[in-house]
Amino acid sequence: MKYGISLIVRGADATPAKLTNAAERADAAGLDAVWVSDHLMIPKQTVSRYPGRADGQMPDAWKTTYYQPFSVLNYLAAKTKHVRLGQSILVLPMRNPIEVAAQIAEMDQLSGGRVNFGVGVGWFAEEFAALGYPFKQRGARTDEGLAICKALWQDGPATFEGRFFQFENAHVGPKPAQRPHPPIYVGGNSDAAVRRAAKYGDVWHPLKPTPEQLVADRPRLHAALEAEGRSVNDFQIAPKLALTFQDGPPADGQAPTQGRPQDIIDALQRYRDAGVTEICFDVATETEAEVLDTIEHFVQEVRPKLE
Repeated sequence: MKYGISLIVRGADATPAKLTNAAERADAAGLDAVWVSDHLMIPKQTVSRYPGRADGQMPDAWKTTYYQPFSVLNYLAAKTKHVRLGQSILVLPMRNPIEVAAQIAEMDQLSGGRVNFGVGVGWFAEEFAALGYPFKQRGARTDEGLAICKALWQDGPATFEGRFFQFENAHVGPKPAQRPHPPIYVGGNSDAAVRRAAKYGDVWHPLKPTPEQLVADRPRLHAALEAEGRSVNDFQIAPKLALTFQDGPPADGQAPTQGRPQDIIDALQRYRDAGVTEICFDVATETEAEVLDTIEHFVQEVRPKLE
């Protein structure tokens, strides 16, 4: 399997120096990817609940600092040599997909073909409203946005006639370094996300499933791929999982990848048996020290026993 780690792009420890330090450490340690999250703005929450916290609220520190994916990854492309650079995830339907297609292609060229394009529909209704995009159309806009990206990344001019965008014989360049395009990771656990991954993606990127859930979900993924006339054998599965090293075994309700090194090794072997090909690790305590410590524990105590 491949392994990557999320970087801190929000809060007090989101600084250029600390981003550089963590990315360079991941690169030197031989991790496969670094990942960054995405919010353009944080308006007042009135109906939406943030799924990452029990109280449903975005942390106050994020309202002060939240670096954007394109800024961070283009910056880190110049600071690293081998590690891949991904969004987990970019909220595509709250952006103009033509601009996104151009930015992804440019980033891929500037990084020497190291971009993973992670896409999701988003959950924050108030953010969509503030940006002027209809929240209830986010699924349809994501589908059309992915179709536009793939059209613009093809050689030559592109023509597109969609529900939200139309253009004829349009030129956008440069094209991505990776051909036909960077791998597309489609985030989400819903049936719609699985269908979107099968239609437009190269990798399904669900959030925090257990190995047992992935085994149960494989029939619906295979059915969606077969409906698109695609092979089930070479399609990748790359969940995003919490990774925390602690002295005792995982408590009830904790993710399988929280515990002692041997507990984590056992869990990762179960994920591999469930068909997982890559993992994006999320560090719960968003500090530079925790990220660096997690990388060190993983490369010294876990990865060698999985190879």
